Amino acid sequence: MNSFRNLFTAFVLMLITQPLFSQAESFGTWTDISVEKELTKKWNIEAETELRTIYYVRLIERWSLGLSTDFSINKHFDVALGYDFQNKLDLKYLNYQFRNRFNASGTGKWKFNDFTFSLREKVQVTAKDDSNRLDENGVIDSYKVNPEWSWRNKLEISYNIPNFKINPSFSVESFYQLNNPDGNTFDNLRYILSFDYKLNKRNKLEVYGVYNSSLDSDDAYGKYILGVGYKITLK
Repeated sequence: MNSFRNLFTAFVLMLITQPLFSQAESFGTWTDISVEKELTKKWNIEAETELRTIYYVRLIERWSLGLSTDFSINKHFDVALGYDFQNKLDLKYLNYQFRNRFNASGTGKWKFNDFTFSLREKVQVTAKDDSNRLDENGVIDSYKVNPEWSWRNKLEISYNIPNFKINPSFSVESFYQLNNPDGNTFDNLRYILSFDYKLNKRNKLEVYGVYNSSLDSDDAYGKYILGVGYKITLK
């Protein structure tokens, strides 16, 4: 237990000191609040709002409001549908533009002792409003890919520490383009180290660190992210 506490302390210190050693544009924050309602033992709905910043916290990169539903086929497999409304910063023209994102996913889960392994496959489509992307001649500078289709593949390992409220997890997620006219490719790899703290049965706090390794994307991802999430579960 002491070794885990030392690891957790080192992780928090790393997140706090990371901005001192990174370029300002490489560091950002993600903050989200979600409310989940259990409709049945197998079916729930969730509403979430999220705020993302870059350049530390000086510039809002994205605000979003989402609604999703999740259904458990059995103890090993879940399916989900979701929608996000986004107001996103375009760094090229320095203005905000609306986006509509729809997604469908399936997640397989396997438990081994106190470990849980999960694999999520998600397909998402994002429609972008480009009406504010006006070049110097007043002509709309349309996005090369719009709507944008992507396949996201996420592998996660979590550990349930017996008799302890803080549980760690680590995940790796890939983003693959599905309709790029110049050829589809992976445009981001994301690594997340997370710690969940169960306040009680209905409230959970999550603190996490994100490393984005963007390869070829029009989106503005901070490379180093400090995130905080709060989740409320309603019965």
